[in-house]
Amino acid sequence: MVNEVAADVATLVEAGNRVVLVVSAMGDTTDKLIALAGEFAESPVPRELDQLMATGEQVSAAVLALALAERGVKAVSLTGDQAGIEVCGRPGAGTIARVDPAKITERLRDEQVVVVAGFQGRDANGELLTLGRGGSDTTAVALAAALGGSECEICTDVHGVRTADPRIVPDTRPVRTVSYDVMIELAGLGARVLHPRSVELACRHGVAVRVKHSSNPGPSTVVTAQPSSEGATRVIGIAHERDVRLVRVEVSVPDADHYARVLTTLARCGVKADNLSWPDPGELRFTVRGSEQLDAPIAELAMELGARSTVLEDLGSVSVVGTALLDPPGCLPELLRVLADHRVTVPAMTTSQSRLTAVIPADALDTAVRALHDSFGLAEDRT
Repeated sequence: MVNEVAADVATLVEAGNRVVLVVSAMGDTTDKLIALAGEFAESPVPRELDQLMATGEQVSAAVLALALAERGVKAVSLTGDQAGIEVCGRPGAGTIARVDPAKITERLRDEQVVVVAGFQGRDANGELLTLGRGGSDTTAVALAAALGGSECEICTDVHGVRTADPRIVPDTRPVRTVSYDVMIELAGLGARVLHPRSVELACRHGVAVRVKHSSNPGPSTVVTAQPSSEGATRVIGIAHERDVRLVRVEVSVPDADHYARVLTTLARCGVKADNLSWPDPGELRFTVRGSEQLDAPIAELAMELGARSTVLEDLGSVSVVGTALLDPPGCLPELLRVLADHRVTVPAMTTSQSRLTAVIPADALDTAVRALHDSFGLAEDRT
C-alpha cells in the first residue's frame, strides 16, 4: 500500500502539484500498540499511552517519505508538533487549538512533498497529545484550512458514505453529496467514515471534504455547504451505534439546579451524556456510548447528591438522519411503526429535524437497520 500511495503522489508531483499528505497508522498497528501497552500495565497511564500510540502515525509518515525519495521525489516527514499543530485537552482526547503552517509552507517552497503524522500534536506545555478516534481526518482538514485549501481529500477503505452500513445492508447506495450538518449527524450517530470533529472543522472553514477509496476507483462522497431543499423532507441514511447503555438517575429534588449538578458531575468524570431526557419528576435519563467506566461517576453522584442510579446494558441505537424529518407528515410515525412491526422495544428516544434516534435492544439492531433502510426507500436501484 505504501508503494502504491507513493506512486500516486509521484504522479501528482510530476503534474506540477504541491502536495501535503496526512497519514494514519498502517493496518492494525494501533491495536498492536494498545496490546503492547497491556503487556506492561493493566491500566496504562494515559500520558504514556499517548506517547506510544503516536508512534504508529510517525512510522507511516517516515516510511512514505522514504518511498517517495526512492522515486526521486523530494519529501519530508513531520510529526504533528513539527507541522505546527497545537492541541489542548487530555491524553487520548486532544482537540486542535490552532495550526501554524509556516514550517509546511517553507517545505513546499522548497518543492518538497510534506508527509504529516496525523492524530497528534503538542499542547502549550510541550506535552504530546493524541486526538482520539478519527484524529487523522481531523488533522487533514485542519491543515487544509490553515493552508487555504478549498477541498480536503480523505482516502480510506470505503467508497465514500453510503445510506447504511453495507456490512448489514447489502443494497445500500452511495451518497454523492451531503451537507455538513447532515454529515455531522451521521458521523456522530455511528457512521464511521468521518469523525464529527473533522466535519465541524470543515464547516467552520468552508473546506469541502471528498471521501474516496484509497486504491479502487469508484463512487465518492463530497461533504460541502450545499443547501438542503427548503421544507422538503429527505432521509439521507440510517446510522447505528452498538454498545449503548441507558442510565437512570433519581434525584431527591426534581428541579433544574439538581439536573445541572448531575450533568456537571458527569462532565467532571469524563462522561458524555447523550439522548438526555427527564420523563418523570425527579428522574434524569441519558445514554452513554462505548466502554466508559460508570462505577466511579455513579458513586460520586450518590455521595454528592444522594442520587440513586441504575444502568441498563446490552442496548444500541438506530437513527434516521436527514432534513425536515419532523415536518408533516413526518418520519417519526413510520420509524415507530417499523420498530413495532418487528416487536422492537424503545426504552428511550431523541428527535430533531435532522435525526430520529431510538435506543433499542442490541440484538435487534441489524434487523432494525435493514427494515428502516427498506421502509424509507434507500435501497440502490439495480434496474
